[in-house]
Amino acid sequence: MTEISDNQRELETMTISFQQVMKQAQQRIIELEGVNIHGKEYKSVNIRIKVFREFFPSYSLTSDILVYSENACRIKASIISPAHRVMATGHAEEDKTTNHINKTSMLENCETSAWGRALANFGLQGDELASANERERAKAKEDAEKQKASDERVKKNFDENGKQK
Repeated sequence: MTEISDNQRELETMTISFQQVMKQAQQRIIELEGVNIHGKEYKSVNIRIKVFREFFPSYSLTSDILVYSENACRIKASIISPAHRVMATGHAEEDKTTNHINKTSMLENCETSAWGRALANFGLQGDELASANERERAKAKEDAEKQKASDERVKKNFDENGKQK
């Protein structure tokens, strides 16, 4: 029979404790009011950060700017354990021309999205992995593509001078 070392026993205890704390944190997120977007309850990054700070006060949430230019940025967020182990990461990319928020706050929006993804990958998500902004952008892109297809169909009925064929 193999004996369990003190280190193995300590690791098992830490794992069980972490899992218990995570379940409590997840339950807290469920209890907090979210935002209804397209019929689904979305828990904002702000709510999830508050829960993260409450239940994991010795963990860190860090950000690294991977790409930054006048019109675009990419950020990597990481959740670091007290033992300096990377527990989860999240990446986000924003384009200044995508929406009104990004015209003035592209970098901040990108960082918030990266934090949201890191928190979700860590286990602190609401019902959805995609951020509210990502879902709004996807819907806007879908609507724009539908409008473009409609415009193309109408355009086929007119010549280059704008006269109906």
